[in-house]
Amino acid sequence: MSSSPVLVLDIDGVVSLAQPGSAEPWYATLQADWGFDHDEMARDFFRREFSEVLRGRLDLYVALQAYLETKGLADRLEEFVAYWFAKDAVIDRGVLDQADAWRQRTGGHCFAASNQEHHRVAYLREEAGLGAHFDEIVYSAALGVCKPDRVFFTAAQARMGVSVAQSILFVDDTAANVDAARACGWRAMLYRGPDSLARALEGWG
Repeated sequence: MSSSPVLVLDIDGVVSLAQPGSAEPWYATLQADWGFDHDEMARDFFRREFSEVLRGRLDLYVALQAYLETKGLADRLEEFVAYWFAKDAVIDRGVLDQADAWRQRTGGHCFAASNQEHHRVAYLREEAGLGAHFDEIVYSAALGVCKPDRVFFTAAQARMGVSVAQSILFVDDTAANVDAARACGWRAMLYRGPDSLARALEGWG
């Protein structure tokens, strides 16, 4: 197992910028394009079956088809997933450049650690190009547990092959996740934009 410096970045809110609360969330034109809004989808899908999807207990397509059936849109399942994934992949290439430069400078390892399901991870890895920037994307559906659960962090550390928790710098935009990582011995910082990451990486590794 490795004890060299390790940089671990969250995806939504750090690497990808179309999440809820952002200036231009992925669902900005959802009502106009599909006839229902994000509040409906959050209430009837994201806060219900999607939690099981994120833990790898239910396939996204199965859960989403059931939801779209209530909208009379089950026959457009693949079209909707393509729409969602494309809209939800506004990648901050500057953050990736910082991570690449840090890895080149230090020889350390760089991972993503995120609450994600299998299909979107495949899209982000291959179509959005994240696979070229990370040693691995470690995610909740593969681990069977979501952040901020302690088991997410212990399982992620094992998955990354890291022997010394303090060799990890974890960057996340959610305070509860940062606190949970610190409780597991990781170094962790609350992401406040690219400048905050640049300052942290100057002295890391």
